[in-house]
Amino acid sequence: MNAAQFKDPLTVTELVKDWRKWRLEQELVYRDIRVPVGYITDGASVPRPLWWLLPSWGRYSRASVVHDYLCDQIVKRAPHPAAPTARKADAIFYQAMKDSGVNATIRWLMWAAVRLAGILGLRETSHIAP
Repeated sequence: MNAAQFKDPLTVTELVKDWRKWRLEQELVYRDIRVPVGYITDGASVPRPLWWLLPSWGRYSRASVVHDYLCDQIVKRAPHPAAPTARKADAIFYQAMKDSGVNATIRWLMWAAVRLAGILGLRETSHIAP
């Protein structure tokens, strides 16, 4: 992992009401992107039948949280300057996975899945806290 890219460990707590959602307990910093304490995420949005291959949490977890945050900011019409579009958020996701040491095949599969979800209008937007 490129320590210069991620500044903090990923610290999350499972939400009691929904076991699929987790709250960030410590700010997560990637480059100039700061995901705030209290942000709600579901980790990698992998369909359940594929969990045997790609669980929701893994080496790509930090990248997934950053990607969720960037996408939610776009949905809220307050995009981060580094990711004004979903395409840019997806590119940051890819680079963050690379910086985290995710192997090329998994990195490409996950990136392709989020791009396809975006193209098909299936992008997950339920990370936003109620």
